[in-house]
Amino acid sequence: MPAAKRKKTSASSSGKRSSRRSPQALGLTAERIRDEALRLIDEEGLESFSTRRLGAALGCEAMAIYWYYPSKDALLDAVVEALISRLPIEPSDTGDWIDALRMLAHAYRRLAHQHPHAFHLLASRRFATQGTWAFLEGLFELARRGGLDDRTTARFFRLVASYCNGVALDELAGLRDADRQKAEPVDPSALAAAREMFPRLAAVSTYLEPAHYDDVFEFGLELLLDAVARAPTESQDKRPPKKR
Repeated sequence: MPAAKRKKTSASSSGKRSSRRSPQALGLTAERIRDEALRLIDEEGLESFSTRRLGAALGCEAMAIYWYYPSKDALLDAVVEALISRLPIEPSDTGDWIDALRMLAHAYRRLAHQHPHAFHLLASRRFATQGTWAFLEGLFELARRGGLDDRTTARFFRLVASYCNGVALDELAGLRDADRQKAEPVDPSALAAAREMFPRLAAVSTYLEPAHYDDVFEFGLELLLDAVARAPTESQDKRPPKKR
């Protein structure tokens, strides 16, 4: 009896194993998993994202995802790569590399507004895939063609990237706050009292509202790009000193 029972149990477990479908049979691919992860993050937010939730959306167990991505971090890196691939890295029609940087900065900001939840990945994670490294390689090669040495390129990359990330995050926070105010309007009398108590804050804050986001972003970006355009190039650095 014990032997027969073991045989039955073995057959039953074998049946269960054979009934499990492989990731390929489920139609899973690395690209499909990545795209579904981005969709979930866009719809539900980064804080709510999990491989278990992703598995449910894909119709598979969470463990099936690890056939394609060794960890959740690797999957999020792939999402970052997919977003970065949408950004242009090429000279402008006029061949002006400063104008190319301008187009890239505006495209990056648009990406933030198109994917407000997923954008936090771009702003907070280090690039860790070949696709994102290729993006940086193209960007730094663009700077090299413009005559900037590696040290100057690093300085301006950090400066412009920090500006674009900071402004985009601030804009997204401002839009969320505006939505909350629409849902829960502030008492008009309390608002009037606050404006009277802090008149300068009230006056300046008008220009920090979403209606002025474009103007403020372009103002700061043009200041930075003007500084980049005036930075000494390698050819200028190699010129012999003027005789006195």
